Amino acid sequence: MTRRGKKTHLGTTTLFSFFKKERRESLLRWKDEASLGRRRVLLLSSRQFDRELNRERLRATRRSIPFCLLTVELLTKAGSTRRSTNKQNRQLVDLLLRNLRVTDEKGILATFRYGVLLVDTPEMGGRAVLDRLARLTSAAGLEVRLNLQVHDPNGFGEDQENNQDASGDRRADDRRRDDPADSEEAWVRLASTAAESPAPTEPTTLSHNRVQSSIDDITLAGSQQQSSQAGLWLKRGIDVVGAGIGLVLAGPAILGAMAAIKLTDGGPVFFRQTREGQNGRPFTILKLRTMIVDAEKFQAELRAESHRDGPAFKISRDPRVTKVGHFLRATCLDELPQLINVLTGDMSLVGPRPLPWHESRACERWHRRRLDVRPGLTCTWQVNKAKAVTFDDWMRMDLRYIDQLGLFQDLRLIAQTVVVPVTGRGGE
Repeated sequence: MTRRGKKTHLGTTTLFSFFKKERRESLLRWKDEASLGRRRVLLLSSRQFDRELNRERLRATRRSIPFCLLTVELLTKAGSTRRSTNKQNRQLVDLLLRNLRVTDEKGILATFRYGVLLVDTPEMGGRAVLDRLARLTSAAGLEVRLNLQVHDPNGFGEDQENNQDASGDRRADDRRRDDPADSEEAWVRLASTAAESPAPTEPTTLSHNRVQSSIDDITLAGSQQQSSQAGLWLKRGIDVVGAGIGLVLAGPAILGAMAAIKLTDGGPVFFRQTREGQNGRPFTILKLRTMIVDAEKFQAELRAESHRDGPAFKISRDPRVTKVGHFLRATCLDELPQLINVLTGDMSLVGPRPLPWHESRACERWHRRRLDVRPGLTCTWQVNKAKAVTFDDWMRMDLRYIDQLGLFQDLRLIAQTVVVPVTGRGGE
């Protein structure tokens, strides 16, 4: 009893300390922003800046116009007082407001950290602004960290002259990864390397300031940036709990389906395929096999019969589907093993459906914003396939989901998905 009581007391104390710390940090952030005075009115809030950033990315991608994102962070010196730091902060904001274009959006990203959206600005123009601000802040005695990112819809990587292939609409960093070959194995190696090392930058030392720039595409999380961290953790928590409960409840049905597949043709019960996940990372999707063994070898012959435009391959009454497969597809039982992908973090319960690797890589640039979030077991398209006449309609549904990302939308889509296997519309 004593131990239990002690644990409860420690847990309560820890929780109280956490909220007390959060409240103190929030109060300090409010004081830091309040110290800006009238300058605060001239800056966008973090949420407003995120919205403008997403809007500019859409506009730039549609019209093939580059833009730059410049972040400026004031580095606080050891031993400096809050009063002197606030004075330097006001000095930095004044410098930004005086020396940047009126058309450039400026916003508060975090405490002593600001973002500048350089609209209609190519890489060369962004670097010029970066160098100018580095000189001005250095002359003012301000120690800052400057970072430049470039979004160029038509830009190439360093291998522009040697690697101009037919896929001209892919991201610049994708093109750099095409050497030596745009294979799944090569990407897996490069993706794992990128996860262990920082992104490539071109550092430039100027006085005591820290300056870096990158010509990589600006990676946005869409509405995830606008959502609170608590909201993202809540979504992940629902994924884990929901997938766990789903596997327990659907376990007998999955085992029965596995037995039926094995008894009918003796082939493997699972179908594994490489799909492109969040931020372009590959993962292996797991499904119950509904087609004949090695069905993918015959896809090229059936390509002309695909009823879906765009890179996605969809064919009604596919001759490769087995008798058991027709039932599994109609009842969506073939999709249930993907709950394992949800548990491992490769997928979410709700999100854009992951496309096969080569189909996803063939998508247009504006389609690829769907990769800003985890792919899902179900999505808006999954419950409204009839409304997606074209492939672009499908992609617009996915992007609309991302822009309206929220818990209630996820719960609504999950509820609508339950009706699909009941009505036998899973195989449509």
